[in-house]
Amino acid sequence: MKTVLILFLVFNINFLFAQETKLTGTIAAKNNKEKLAFATVSVFNAQNNSFLKFATTDEKGHYEILLNTPSFYIQVEILGYKTFKSEINTAKKAIQNQDFYLEEDSVALNEVVIMQNKSAIKLSKDKMIVDVEKAGLGIGNDGLETLAKLPGVRLDKDENVVFRGNANLQIMIDGKPSLLTGEELKQYLKTMDGTNIKTVEIIANPSAKYDASGSAGIFNIVLKKSAATGLTGNVKTSIGYAEFIKNYNGINLYNNTEKWNLKFGLNYNYSESANHRTIEQTVVNPFLTTVLKQKNDWLPISNSYSGNFGAAHKLNTNATIGASANYSVYKSDELTNGRTEEFDNSIYNRYTILKTQNEILNNTLTSTVFYNFATDSLDTKLDAQINYANYQNESDRITSNSYFRAITNDNYKNNEFVKYQNPTNFNILSAKVDFEKKINKAFSIETGSKYGYVNNDYTIVLQDQNAQGDYVVNTNRSNRLIYKESILSGYGIANFTTGKLEFQAGLRAEYINYNATSVTSNTKNKDQYLSLFPSFSINANLESNQFKFSYSRRIQRPRYLYLNPYYEYIDTYNVSVGNPNLTPQFTDAFELVWINKQKTSVSLFANFSTDEMYQIIDYNKDTKITTLYYDNIGSSKSIGLSYNTSWTLKKWWEAQVSSEVSFGQAKSDLEGYKFDNSGISYTAGINQSFTLAKDWSATWNSFYSKNGDYGNTTFKPLYDMSFGMRKDFLNNKLRLNLSAQNVLKKSQWIQTTKQDNVTTNWVNRWETRKVTVSLTYSFGSAKKKEVKEADLNDEQNRL
Repeated sequence: MKTVLILFLVFNINFLFAQETKLTGTIAAKNNKEKLAFATVSVFNAQNNSFLKFATTDEKGHYEILLNTPSFYIQVEILGYKTFKSEINTAKKAIQNQDFYLEEDSVALNEVVIMQNKSAIKLSKDKMIVDVEKAGLGIGNDGLETLAKLPGVRLDKDENVVFRGNANLQIMIDGKPSLLTGEELKQYLKTMDGTNIKTVEIIANPSAKYDASGSAGIFNIVLKKSAATGLTGNVKTSIGYAEFIKNYNGINLYNNTEKWNLKFGLNYNYSESANHRTIEQTVVNPFLTTVLKQKNDWLPISNSYSGNFGAAHKLNTNATIGASANYSVYKSDELTNGRTEEFDNSIYNRYTILKTQNEILNNTLTSTVFYNFATDSLDTKLDAQINYANYQNESDRITSNSYFRAITNDNYKNNEFVKYQNPTNFNILSAKVDFEKKINKAFSIETGSKYGYVNNDYTIVLQDQNAQGDYVVNTNRSNRLIYKESILSGYGIANFTTGKLEFQAGLRAEYINYNATSVTSNTKNKDQYLSLFPSFSINANLESNQFKFSYSRRIQRPRYLYLNPYYEYIDTYNVSVGNPNLTPQFTDAFELVWINKQKTSVSLFANFSTDEMYQIIDYNKDTKITTLYYDNIGSSKSIGLSYNTSWTLKKWWEAQVSSEVSFGQAKSDLEGYKFDNSGISYTAGINQSFTLAKDWSATWNSFYSKNGDYGNTTFKPLYDMSFGMRKDFLNNKLRLNLSAQNVLKKSQWIQTTKQDNVTTNWVNRWETRKVTVSLTYSFGSAKKKEVKEADLNDEQNRL
């Protein structure tokens, strides 16, 4: 009986909601009839000019909107073309087909942003879209620094990107996952030119279609694209200086015809940088108080090279096949100079001089082959992909420690020399299929499956220098880990629309089977388990107001390195180890969003996590060594409110304001490391843009951020401001940018961790007050049609 009822509802929805009108059609260029993707189609009430609904065209320029308004008009907008406004229409038919052809806008085609007409931050469906170019956030910054300027985003003490207090993000590039995470992801983002980033899409609560990993959501970095068929491209160069010099160079070419889409890019970056770290650790015992004051200056000199190539061929009007590959090389010579002073009961007794020389070489290859199919009506879509990635790393580090008495400056024990090598080789293979089907105008389904296989060889070789000056392998602190993992996943999503309400419900299932073998210790850690990840959302489009409520369950699996029972020697007083017993962290995420006139948005969010993975700082009073490792402490929660709006203060002056306040709490049930602390975090930012005369424009961005107590850690506030100027020449083909970043020198990470009788104060300060000059020359006017990149998100997030 239930089956009959379901079939009856599915196949009779057209009858139940026949009073609605479905607007459908395509948006194309007037001069060459080329279909325009990502155009915004807005519908307004003809009686009071109030906004009703909007849709974004797909890759074939197609749009579809459901209405129940008797009279309306349509407005179409896309960068590079003049805004189109239709005549007033009446809803006489159940289905109305309306195609529109847009005229090119010569000013917009040359990438001059009309700042007062475009919002720097807007919401669309499940995304918050930040216009990086308009806000001027990318000028003078690399990719990592640009992300750090987004609403609700900060960098932690290790330069990990943190969103709403959570560092477990999925990073995607043009809709496809990046290859790396952790240190490798930071290196990759640093090679990216911030001015090449057009927008960043923040997906705080992903649906069941996405991999379940990443409790903080997804960031999709959308790179700039060109604008019509034919050959197009750009050449760019920039030079910056803070404490040291930086240089970015690149060329990107696109050639698009009716049947072929080709892309090619080469980039080279040179950077000298610095990080200044200060750690003060106080250990209080009944008769002795020990203080360790440590200062480290990390001075890396890096060269990075990257190249990419992609090709897509249109088999017919419905099917496309293609392939792409990306290869990058990252070389870095890193010098660390450190000094640690020891005080016993306020008496300065000893000090240690540290010097570390580290040579790093990373090689990364990602590749994909894909097939896309879509019917003319777009009622049926099929996407298939096969991806392969290889990541190889060589790290050769030599650390020396010299020990001196404070009064006499003579050695109180022999110097130590430690050699640390870390060769790694990761291979990742995945295949996925996604299918979409519209049953009728009110009901559609999505389904798909994915299989991923990972084979990682991770080796740590630690050698001590003996009395004869030879390096001898320390077998107790060396290890080789071979990690093999397979994940089979599948999902199903149902979409239902009735009147002004849109419903989506989905369920994702992921089955994992892994085997971690420590070759050195001849031990194994293996497991297999099935996890379910439901998701749900409801949207309401009420005249000029939009509402959205969503829920999803997420998982954070341990990075492969965290499962390795390794021993990483940092310096005499700090080491890092792995934990083979670390288990995944699960998060239930909720979000309620209100959007008013596509200009002001308010979001209420809540995340509840169990088995949270937390970095433990364990101090040994006998050896005076601090050991860092990850363990499952217990539970955590975060509840917050974010607000974004914009004002056009003058015709030439626009301000974008974003703010967020949240309550965070972490509870640890771990024996010997128990706590239950909470705190309030808040952040605010103002991005101002100015359109000046004679092709001049400017930006002024400022922020203030204060993280509340979390677990056993408290934080000091961060704040700073940045400025940018831009001038266009040669009919807007040549663009000159000048920027000054973090001019107040207050963007630094300061935290205090207290556990039992040990207090650790940690300060990280990166290069600040950076001045950058850049030149970009664009040629041609072709539109880049996207060529897919490798989809390896879940696996690569744990490298």
